[in-house]
Amino acid sequence: MTSDKARTERIQRVYDSRDYDELTTEYDGWATDYDADLESLGFIGPRTAAETLAKYISDPEAKLLDAGAGTGMVGQELARLGFKRITALDLSPGMLMTANEKFVYEELVEGELGKPLSFETDAFDSTTCVGTFTFGHAPAESLDELVRVTKPGGYVVFTIRTDYYTEAGFDVKQNTLAEAGKWELVEQTDPFRPMPNGEPDIWYYVWAYRVL
Repeated sequence: MTSDKARTERIQRVYDSRDYDELTTEYDGWATDYDADLESLGFIGPRTAAETLAKYISDPEAKLLDAGAGTGMVGQELARLGFKRITALDLSPGMLMTANEKFVYEELVEGELGKPLSFETDAFDSTTCVGTFTFGHAPAESLDELVRVTKPGGYVVFTIRTDYYTEAGFDVKQNTLAEAGKWELVEQTDPFRPMPNGEPDIWYYVWAYRVL
């Protein structure tokens, strides 16, 4: 685990990344300390999202996509809830190497949210995306591909920083997808602090949509 000052500086460098090459470099360098750093902050985003998804699906053999998987914290929570077939997607090879050591993923794939994904249409029964819709990371257009790769009747559960939601156009994108008949809202949480032991300016929503 890094010091409080070093951790804060690293988080700021991640948010300040100018492109995906810089972002990948930052995450590759953070991979070995990431879990300890986030755990010290009391990070509850993965558990909250996984438990939200588990309200709507229960089949342990459901094929799930953990988009922006990082070191596999969401995958661990999904596995704890009994899910067995989870694919990790992340842009950072270093993060995926750490995720692989958790032995909860069926497959690990390098890929960049906001660009076309390598998966077939309707490849997954449901999808999660936690901690990725934030500054310097994935754009609102990422949702198009998450919907495409999720089967009709499945769910897309994701977090968004509250101060990124309208600034990055997620409000418009989410409504556009609903108006186009691509998905319907089933749940939106009130804002909450995902890191209650630190980072007081960071607040999340969790959203859950059913794909149509």
